[in-house]
Parts: sequence; structure tokens; C-alpha cells
Amino acid sequence: MLLRCLTALAGVTALLLPAEYPIELDGAGGVTDRVRALDGREEEVRTAVGEVAGKGLLLYVAYVRDFAGLTAQTWTDATAERNQLPADAVLLGVGTAERAFAFSVDASSGLTPEQIDEIRRTAVGPAVERHDWAGAAIGAARGLMAVREGVPVPSPAPSTGPPHPGAAPGSGDVPVVLPVAVFAAGVLVLCYLVARGARGGRGPRRE
Repeated sequence: MLLRCLTALAGVTALLLPAEYPIELDGAGGVTDRVRALDGREEEVRTAVGEVAGKGLLLYVAYVRDFAGLTAQTWTDATAERNQLPADAVLLGVGTAERAFAFSVDASSGLTPEQIDEIRRTAVGPAVERHDWAGAAIGAARGLMAVREGVPVPSPAPSTGPPHPGAAPGSGDVPVVLPVAVFAAGVLVLCYLVARGARGGRGPRRE
């Protein structure tokens, strides 16, 4: 029943929803950049993300224009579920137009809400506020390594990036399908949450 629900709704949402709805992670090195937010710093980010694996964690980062009506946390958790990320994987979802982000962390990862909150406040939030999209991922990577080592989370070096990556004319055509799209997305996310609950799922994290 649940599988049929997910299959049918995935087909519907693929036709109706913009790319910002829960996506398939398809980027190299754990980084999926749908809006070209990294501004020539792709290799630097992938290097930082790759270093996290040495601490017994996997870091994935996804950049989209926005979360299309979902909260950052709901979108990021749903994307993690869609991609069946393992328990030792952390997903950072970043919506550049909204300057919003969230972590999806499995409850059995060994990371505490307090550790994630420290990374959010110290390493990721300041970078997102100044449009330093690459710095947000690098800060997340260094923050995860720091909490694994039991040392303070380092603050990112001051830098800026493009304020509106991925912006394009013609985005006004999205509202034509928005009411149906939002409904379909809501039901799809509900299916993800049901599946997550059935498996024990990824634990809640602060917005």
C-alpha cells in the first residue's frame, strides 16, 4: 500500500512540482548544486565534505532555490528519506532564495541535538546570512569533524557569494500549478513520514 502510494505520487509530483521539491541527490562528491551556488568553489567544498568520512560520518549537501512552501526541516528530511541515506549520513539542505537551511540527522548517528545546534549557530548560519553558500558546506563539514573530536566548532572565514544564484526570468509561471503541487507535495511528504516512522527514521532536529 505504502509503496503504491509513493510510486503513484512520485509520478504525479514529477509532472507538477518544481525541482525544489524533495530531490534525488545526484551531485559528485556528495554535493548537489541545483542553482550553481558554489561560484567556482566546487572542488573546495567537495574536499571538505570528503574529509568528514574520516570521522565515521557521511556529509551530503543539497542547494536549491527554495523549499517551495515546505519548511527547511521537512524538505531536508524528506530528501534524505527519498535517497535512503544511511544512519551515518548527515544531509544539509540549503535554500538560497530564502537563506534557510536544515540538517537531517538520523537518531542513531551518535550526534546530539546540542552538537547540531552548535554547528548551525557557529559554522553554518553566519555563512548563509552573508550568501557564502560554499562556506556553509565547509562550515558544516568542519563543524561535524570538530564535534567528533570534542573540540569547539570553528567559525567560517568571512566570505560572500552570489546573493541570488539560480534566479531566472519566467519563474512566475510556477503559481499556475502551485495549489495542486502543494497538495501533492504534502501527501508525498506524509508518505515519507509514514515510512520513516515505520523504520524508526531520522530523528527530529531543531529548525
